[in-house]
Amino acid sequence: MNKANTQKLLSKWLHAAFENRAKGKEREASKYARRVLDALPDQPDALHLLATIALEQGRQSLAIERYRRLLARHPRIPVAHNNLGNLLQERADYAGAIECYQRALALDGDYVSAWMNLGHALVFSGQLHKARECLEKALGLAPDDPEIHAKLSAVMIETEGSKDALAHAMRAVEIAPDSADYWTNLGSLRSTVGEFEAAHRCYRRALSLDPGFAKAALLLTKARRFGDEGDDIDDIARVKKAADLGLGDANRARDLHLALGKIHDDRGQWEEAFSHFERANASRAEAALKGVESSLDLMRRIRKTFTPSWLHRRSKAPKAWGVDDPTPVFIVGMPRSGTSLVEQLLCAHPEVYGAGELREIDRLAWGEGEAIAKGELGYPERLEELDPERCAQMGKDYLDFLRARSPDAKRITDKLPGNYLHLGLIAAILPRARIIYCRRHPEDIAISIYFTDFWFGHEYSYDLAAIGHHIRGMYSLMEHWQSMIGERILCVDYENLVQDPEPWVKAMLDHIDLPWNDACLRPHEVERSVRTASVWQVRQPIYGHSSGRARHYHRFLEPMRQALGVDGGQGSQAPADEERGSDSIST
Repeated sequence: MNKANTQKLLSKWLHAAFENRAKGKEREASKYARRVLDALPDQPDALHLLATIALEQGRQSLAIERYRRLLARHPRIPVAHNNLGNLLQERADYAGAIECYQRALALDGDYVSAWMNLGHALVFSGQLHKARECLEKALGLAPDDPEIHAKLSAVMIETEGSKDALAHAMRAVEIAPDSADYWTNLGSLRSTVGEFEAAHRCYRRALSLDPGFAKAALLLTKARRFGDEGDDIDDIARVKKAADLGLGDANRARDLHLALGKIHDDRGQWEEAFSHFERANASRAEAALKGVESSLDLMRRIRKTFTPSWLHRRSKAPKAWGVDDPTPVFIVGMPRSGTSLVEQLLCAHPEVYGAGELREIDRLAWGEGEAIAKGELGYPERLEELDPERCAQMGKDYLDFLRARSPDAKRITDKLPGNYLHLGLIAAILPRARIIYCRRHPEDIAISIYFTDFWFGHEYSYDLAAIGHHIRGMYSLMEHWQSMIGERILCVDYENLVQDPEPWVKAMLDHIDLPWNDACLRPHEVERSVRTASVWQVRQPIYGHSSGRARHYHRFLEPMRQALGVDGGQGSQAPADEERGSDSIST
């Protein structure tokens, strides 16, 4: 066959491949595309088509392999870089995804989807200000795209405050008033700023548009408590209708079980509540036990790296290497241990700004994702040889990040609970920072974590034994820090705080060197954004009904108690200090 006829046949096969794909006949489309590649192994359209088909079929590994093959031969295809980035982002490879989107944008700077996707990946890698810049670039290219407004609102509530964030969220529902998703996003932001009645209306509107919308049902239950009043009954009916429509769908079932569990828990129906929470977590329980092994290994390596001698070299002679500034206040502990309440109490003080859960220390600890992707040491090993210049620069970078949020505040709180992993680094780069360690009965922590839908991370939270192992590891790590920098750490027990707040608030203010202010006993009056699983609770007056909550679920918590190393008695407490040293899982 001469060259002209061969080319004609290849064109015919390629046309047949695209035609069959348009008709939904993916098997036939793939067959014709492979025929083209048998003759021309690097033909870009056929390679791209096979990659796209794998993507649409949800075959992630195959799609990644095919996009990489395509881009190795034809690197100047923006949409291929974008699609590969999306696949990597689905696998939580945010560094790889960011690199793909950046390559797409280097080829086409007006590629709106790539700007949006880059912003999304930057959010999950903790680079919120860069994410906002990317989304603003996308909005400049497509000002009437409701998805961009919605994404930008979610980032701006973290970086710029509530006014601009709400404006973008409202613009999204103006452009697309029939979108249940955008109404739910607006409701979430209303909850964040404490406008709960308005949030309820948004969630109800979303459920009227899409009665089976699990996310709206879950967020509605998280933004209120349920009893037997009129609105309670109506909202319960809405959630049950969503469950009737969605429990058969694996993608919606988890959220719906969490929503139903919350309703039963509020109404004192303990067995029904636990049954729903258990079903919500069942599919992820095995992964939770595997994931907690990694967490415990990380904690062991942190203790090995951040030793008293490591810190002594960086804090004693001839002077501390970090930045001498008392502004930062770190509130740490297990999730659901009272960190949100402590921050709300402190930021009622006129000289305190509550910055919420910041990921900047995480970023400084782990390094930029691009550096890690290039094979540099991970955390904590990368900091074993932290030098004076880098130590000072990290402290300055963090303070600049903090000051951008509130230039005039005397103290600024960072309440990311997981910063307990980084107290050695914090002590080196910010030697005058103060730390408040929130503690709570481990059974109350465990049941609250098990019942909570975290945005991301906290893989251990899906299994009670894994939660117990994680708490035990955290105890060991906190003992390590207390032996090194105990004078910088104030321990606050949740049960004592809610029972008698005033002496504990005074102790916290003394710890961060601020005078007493009566407003600190009225935290529910503070107007600020709250992005936390406790968003509804921290808007209420100080209350203690969550204290001892686990007693209703005591009979279900034996796996957690065994992992933690406590007896099964009704009054079991956290293990004694000498019992907390081992954080390995026994099988």
